[in-house]
Amino acid sequence: MTTLTERIGKTYDKLPYVSAAFQVTAPEHLRTVAYLFGLDAPPPERARVLELGCAAGGNVIPFAARHPRAQVTGIDLSQVQVEAGQQAVAAMGLDNLRLIHASISDLGPGLGEFDYIICHGVYSWVPPEVQEAILRVSRQCLSAKGIAHVSYNTYPGWKAKEVVRDAMLLRADGRPDGDRLAYARGMINFLHEMAPADSVLAKIMQDNIETIRHGREYYLTHEFLELCNSPCYFRDFLASARRHGLEYLAEALPSAMFASNYGAHQAQLLLAECEGDQVRLEQLIDFLSNRTFRQTLLVHPANTGGIRYQLDAKRIARLHVAAKFVPASEDGTTWSTARGQTITAAKPTSQAAVAALNKAWPGTVPVATLLSIARTVAGKSDQGKDELISFLSALIVANAIHFRLDPMSLDPEVETRPRARPALRHLAAMGDAAPVKLFNEWHQPLEPTLTAAFVLPLLDGRRDRADLVAALVAAVGEQRFAFRRDDKVLDDPQDIALSAADAVNEALAWLSNNAVLVGNPR
Repeated sequence: MTTLTERIGKTYDKLPYVSAAFQVTAPEHLRTVAYLFGLDAPPPERARVLELGCAAGGNVIPFAARHPRAQVTGIDLSQVQVEAGQQAVAAMGLDNLRLIHASISDLGPGLGEFDYIICHGVYSWVPPEVQEAILRVSRQCLSAKGIAHVSYNTYPGWKAKEVVRDAMLLRADGRPDGDRLAYARGMINFLHEMAPADSVLAKIMQDNIETIRHGREYYLTHEFLELCNSPCYFRDFLASARRHGLEYLAEALPSAMFASNYGAHQAQLLLAECEGDQVRLEQLIDFLSNRTFRQTLLVHPANTGGIRYQLDAKRIARLHVAAKFVPASEDGTTWSTARGQTITAAKPTSQAAVAALNKAWPGTVPVATLLSIARTVAGKSDQGKDELISFLSALIVANAIHFRLDPMSLDPEVETRPRARPALRHLAAMGDAAPVKLFNEWHQPLEPTLTAAFVLPLLDGRRDRADLVAALVAAVGEQRFAFRRDDKVLDDPQDIALSAADAVNEALAWLSNNAVLVGNPR
């Protein structure tokens, strides 16, 4: 008899999930979050990393590429996805990463010990016995100072989404696999049109209609039509984790943990209600924000004594930070982030920090350097330090800045002979055949421009811009690429050469701004 777990695995064989990097699961990030809240986790350079439910490896491949001395293991139930990932890993030349076809339920201590265990997008989509196995394996295989990351759908936000799922299943059930999603989408369109104005149903449909209409097939099928999707309250998830000997550390996205992000008045009431209990505060915030998804970090109970949920100036001073801001006012006091957030840099110290961060992007700046700048600008060391730490704290709380314990730098030589990591170049050379998405140094998935995708496999640190332009011109001659002007294909060699030069410059600027280019080894 085929078990429910085996049936779930087959659904991913039939319709693989696009495998990509998730920024806040990067061990470098998890380590820094732990540090901010008082714990010292293992450094990434030689870390042992396990991902449960790795698909084709898109979320662990970038880490393995960044840290060749680390040891990385991925486990997945879908044989199709694992085999596709194994082929990609071999093509990329990564000898520190192994992908294994197995059920999480069959794993035990014999798998080994790991400093970081990641389980993203699995827990809510498997039967209860597999959920228990995820927590059991996380406890048995986690090193003494390790961190486990588990993401899951949460109530109360998913109560509304369950209406969407139930309605989609109602119309999809019994349909052939190839037709299920189309019928399910039709049901949501029907309910969106028929729901009485100002009704609860109308609000639910309005909140979800764009996702259902425009979401990708693999996402919608596995999110709304999968055999299992079991949201839970945060407190219930944590109770299960505690039964297995794990304790709460934080959320992978710390900004979600701070009451101040929900309004000054609400923050005052929340903090009074929770009486210093962070877990209670987290559950209250879920109700206030109607939260649908969590990414929770777990540790061994022996480590919880050092956890502090107030940001500490000494620990912030140890960080390396990065950000890119766009002016939102003429006086230089208001800036926008890539996500459209607005930040205020009212003081000269914060304005100087913004200038330094923008200059270094996409690399990091040591907070120690920013403190030195702040002291010079303020003229009083204590005042400058306090102003800068307050500004950086506000950026961390608002999720408006990247932070790491170790620097991420870019070598100026990339301007003349640009270089990308070999593994990334080999992946880019696979083109549409690649089973995982491209990635950058910040552990983010990439959607490169057409020219950037062409140039990327060539960035081995030996070619200069003229070489890249010549390669692009040759591709035009082979009819693999074309330039247009006024809807006409260019055929004049001089026009093609000029267009190719402009395109290469734009591609390199895009790759640099998106944290793809790295320095040449010395």
